[in-house]
Amino acid sequence: MLRFLAPLRDAYAAGDLDQLVAVYGRARCRPDLALPLRLLEAVYPVWGFLQTAPELNRRIAEQGLAPASRWLLDAYAGPWRCEMPDATRHALTSGPVLVYGNHLSLLTPFLVAAAVDRADLRIVSASYVHRLLPSYEPFSLPVATPHGSWREELQRGGVRSAIQSKILGLMSGTEITQRTREKNRESLLAGAAHLREGGCLLVCPEGGSIRHRPWHAGIGHIVHGVAGQTQNQPVQGVPYLEQHMSHRRACVSVGRGPWARLRRRFAYRHPVTIRFADPITLQDLTPADDAPEKITLRLQAHYRRLFNR
Repeated sequence: MLRFLAPLRDAYAAGDLDQLVAVYGRARCRPDLALPLRLLEAVYPVWGFLQTAPELNRRIAEQGLAPASRWLLDAYAGPWRCEMPDATRHALTSGPVLVYGNHLSLLTPFLVAAAVDRADLRIVSASYVHRLLPSYEPFSLPVATPHGSWREELQRGGVRSAIQSKILGLMSGTEITQRTREKNRESLLAGAAHLREGGCLLVCPEGGSIRHRPWHAGIGHIVHGVAGQTQNQPVQGVPYLEQHMSHRRACVSVGRGPWARLRRRFAYRHPVTIRFADPITLQDLTPADDAPEKITLRLQAHYRRLFNR
C-alpha cells in the first residue's frame, strides 16, 4: 500500500508540483488506496490543497506574491479584512521593516503578504512551502522544523497540524541534521542581511503553536544581526495579530463537497482578520548589546502587552 509514497517523495524532493498532483490523483483511483485516502481527506484535505496549489503557483509566478495572496484569500478564506494604523501603512511603504506575529494556519504568510503588499517581502517559512509552490521560493528563507511525536504535535497545533506534520515527515523524513541546522542559520543570516539592505521581512516566532509558548529565538538572532548596521534608517518593527483563523478553518476553506460548503457558509462567518500595531524602532526596544535570547524575550513581552496576550 505504501509503495505509492516513493513517487510522491521523488516529486516532492524535486519540487515538481504537476507530478505530485498527478501521482496523488492516480493513487486516489486505486482500489486499495481509494478508501483510506478518502478517510484521510475527511480530516485533512490533501487533495483540496493539491488542487488549489497549481493555480496559486501560476498566479505567484505571473502576478507576484501579494496579488496571488489576495486571490487565494478571496477565493478560499471567505471574508477577510486588514486593520492597519496610518503610521504602520506609512512605515511599510519603504525602508527596512520586520513584520512579526502569530501563525494560526497555512494561510498566515499569504494573509500578511496580501496586507503588506511589498514586492521585496521575504518570509522565514517552513522549507516544505516552496516544495509545494515552486514560484514561492524567491520569497522564502526556508527553515526546517522537526516533526515530533503525535502527542507533541497535538499539543502544539491540534489534530490537523499533527496530521500535516506526519504527512510531511513521510515526504521528507523527520530528522534534523547538522546540515539542516546550518541551513536554518543561513536563512536567519539572510533575513538580517535583507533588512540591512532596506528590505521587508516576515517572521512568525510562535512557529504555528496554538498555545502561548516562548518564542523561537530566530527573531532575536535576526534583530541582533541588524543592530546598528542599517545604512540609512533604523529597522522598524511592525507587530500584527491574526484572528478568526485556525488549521481547521484553513482545511475547511479548501475542502470539497456539501459538508465543507455548509461549514464555510455557517460555521466560519467571522472575517479572517489581521490587526497591525503601530510601528516601533527596534533599536529603542532592544539594546544592541543584548543577546538574541534576551532580545526575543523583550519582543515577546512587548507583543503580549500590545495585544493583551
